[in-house]
Amino acid sequence: MQNAAPRSLALDYAVGICGVWISGGFFLDAWAHGHVPVESFFTPYHAVFYSGMLALVCIAGAFILRARRLGYAWPDTVPRPYRLALLGIPIFVAAGIGDMLWHRFFGIEEGVDALLSPTHQILGLGIFLVASGPIRSVLAQRDATTYSRQLPLVLGLATWLILTHFGTAYGFDPGAGRTNAPPPIAPFTPDYLTALSIGYYKIASGVLSIILESILIGGFALWLVSRIRPTPGTMTALLVLGNAPAAAAFTNQTPLLVVTIVQSLITGIVADVLVARLDPYPSPARTIAFRVFAIAVPMTYTGVYLLTTFFADGIWWDWNVALGSWIWSGVCGFALSLLIAARRTA
Repeated sequence: MQNAAPRSLALDYAVGICGVWISGGFFLDAWAHGHVPVESFFTPYHAVFYSGMLALVCIAGAFILRARRLGYAWPDTVPRPYRLALLGIPIFVAAGIGDMLWHRFFGIEEGVDALLSPTHQILGLGIFLVASGPIRSVLAQRDATTYSRQLPLVLGLATWLILTHFGTAYGFDPGAGRTNAPPPIAPFTPDYLTALSIGYYKIASGVLSIILESILIGGFALWLVSRIRPTPGTMTALLVLGNAPAAAAFTNQTPLLVVTIVQSLITGIVADVLVARLDPYPSPARTIAFRVFAIAVPMTYTGVYLLTTFFADGIWWDWNVALGSWIWSGVCGFALSLLIAARRTA
């Protein structure tokens, strides 16, 4: 009696690419909701990510039929790392049908409500499960020590990061650029208290966005180095692929896309260099190196954001807010390293 069908690097790549395709399509649809009239479920923007799922179904079906022709029993035609992942397909299909009915009875979502729509969240769950396939497959491969063999894992993680940005898109841009500045505060005018409140609100929400993004970027980077030794370029690919779709959807008239690509590239390069050069390697078992990595990655990400925004658009935050939020990003990374190390010890 044969075991389950063996893992396939081609399948890993195909599923990884489809995951980025579908999750990136979510942001194309999000862009459309904010820029063009959307009055129907049947739009070209929906077609982008639904076509990605159709491609995924065809690829999975072809692989299963091939394994069946090779003599595997039907329950064994799916490689073990994909048995949970492929449950995401029927979940996605059911959510797609539910989303069509939701639009029919409750109308088209606009703004933040599109991010929190129950059917959209279930669509995300389906893709989250699908993207776990290449991640688990690469982690199960003992000789995944080259970039080409690790890239499917990067594609799966990038899909997860894109989905996380989609669900928390209201906290993606800290809004430190001058374009996002609140109205000027003029004392002894009827608008004084209103302008003061808006300024406090925008600063507070911006710092919270810095904290959120530091936890996300630091968390993904620390998870990766604690599971596998990334090859050069792995961190850079993860951050660029995982961050660019959100920035492209929400850049509008600001330099957000350029800023995001620059900070992702530089942070990825710094992370790749630290992985290659830190001795010992930054794993949870090597406390000092792990904490240096944990602090450096989010601080680089936030620092490059502030500097690039300063030169591209100007910053309306004062230096206390800018430097304080930069320090907070390092605190977040340090706290994550403590949590991960404590879990590994336990």
